[in-house]
Amino acid sequence: MRGDRRILHCILKDFSWSNLKKAILKNNTSDERYALVLQIEQAKRAWQIAQEQMHWADKDMLEATILKTTACERRYIALLQQAKNQCYQVWDMNSLLRGQR
Repeated sequence: MRGDRRILHCILKDFSWSNLKKAILKNNTSDERYALVLQIEQAKRAWQIAQEQMHWADKDMLEATILKTTACERRYIALLQQAKNQCYQVWDMNSLLRGQR
């Protein structure tokens, strides 16, 4: 119940994605699972950067940029699949709804 209050407070008072993530993951996430979350965030950011680089890549570097973007995307998808296979759950709607009533 305390975790639900922390999440609700984060949403209503000082909303930011990082604060919300910390509130959600604080009580029911081990260090290994939190490390997976960090890897997923880093992979997503690397994929976004690679996509940005495609916009300003010159003709000589375009092929390398495409390969890098594809590799980053595949890594991101693989990490998401790993989280799915581990039954990773970020948001528990039932506990949030119970906490609001």
